[in-house]
Amino acid sequence: SRKDGLVHDGVQALHQDRNGDVWIGTEGGVTRYRPRHTPPVVRLTDAIADRRYGPVSELEVPAYQKLVAFAFEGRSWTTRPEAMAFVYRLGGLDDAWRTTYEGRAEYHDLPVGSYTFQVRAVDRDLNYSKPATVALRLVPDRRIEALSQAFSSGTERFVGRSPALQRVQLHLAQAAPTDLTLLILGETGTGKGLAARIAHQLSPQRSGPLLPVSCGGIPPALLESEMFGHERGAFTGAVARKLGKVELAQGGILFLDEIGDLPAEGQAKLLRLLEERTFERVGGTRTLTAQVRVIAATNRDLAAMVEAGQFRQDLYYRLQGFTVWLPPLRERQEDIPELALYFAARMASHVNRRVDGFAPAAMAALTSYRW
Repeated sequence: SRKDGLVHDGVQALHQDRNGDVWIGTEGGVTRYRPRHTPPVVRLTDAIADRRYGPVSELEVPAYQKLVAFAFEGRSWTTRPEAMAFVYRLGGLDDAWRTTYEGRAEYHDLPVGSYTFQVRAVDRDLNYSKPATVALRLVPDRRIEALSQAFSSGTERFVGRSPALQRVQLHLAQAAPTDLTLLILGETGTGKGLAARIAHQLSPQRSGPLLPVSCGGIPPALLESEMFGHERGAFTGAVARKLGKVELAQGGILFLDEIGDLPAEGQAKLLRLLEERTFERVGGTRTLTAQVRVIAATNRDLAAMVEAGQFRQDLYYRLQGFTVWLPPLRERQEDIPELALYFAARMASHVNRRVDGFAPAAMAALTSYRW
């Protein structure tokens, strides 16, 4: 009756031999269960969010964290540590147990709320350990909430009138109405996500979704499944068909953030998507058509990465259908006073405070800082 992926569905026969071993015949093969008097044990070794917390039983983290991860290890008298399997779930999110052999579970973009993480080690004879449990709470940070509301209210726009910013807006206005792949370059904090949202608003795909994907946040082993989906039974734990990011973004825009962090195997798959507009789900045999536009962004120097052999040259050229570079704020300092007043007014409305402006010393500090 287990539904954790370690035994395939469709049990057809059960047989217990003279030694007490139970042999389970399924559509996917034969699995042996050998009862043990000493079950395996599991231990949580680390919890990672805004920092490393170590082996804890309770964890409270701010909800703006994009990633919450748990690391664990199993021990058994009969199974080498690297051969141990694990089943895990996050109560409050997962209905079913998931399976992994990596000793790590990751969760992205969890909403505010209370959860219970559970993990059990499984030895080669299908003996399960008692669960290790972590009580997880994601709590709102009121400062971040107010800032997020300030960003999300009203029409997406850049603030400022500098020539550098006007050039950015002109380039976005030229690129957005086309079907070209758009590459957005700029340092961290220059507004690459905002530029992608503006391009989506101005594009022929504005009625479709804008689906962001953090290329650096997906483990390499899961990259193909996350991007292109998988079929049921494609690998251990694939208990149902899953649509990937490419299919979920059909008719819209796939926003590949941190494209410079994409592993080599992911670069090859993305190149085929851009060249042929086709892909297959993991474990599937049918070639599917991708009706999706790609916008990519990075704060890394892709040209230098190509020279160093860290990024595919053919993919780099494919991404440059239309390139927009966002200047850092230090190169458009004349926008700083207007930008500062914009944020002050937005924040003041959310905390019910009156803000008339900045003291001269405060504004001098803002305008002289090397943003």
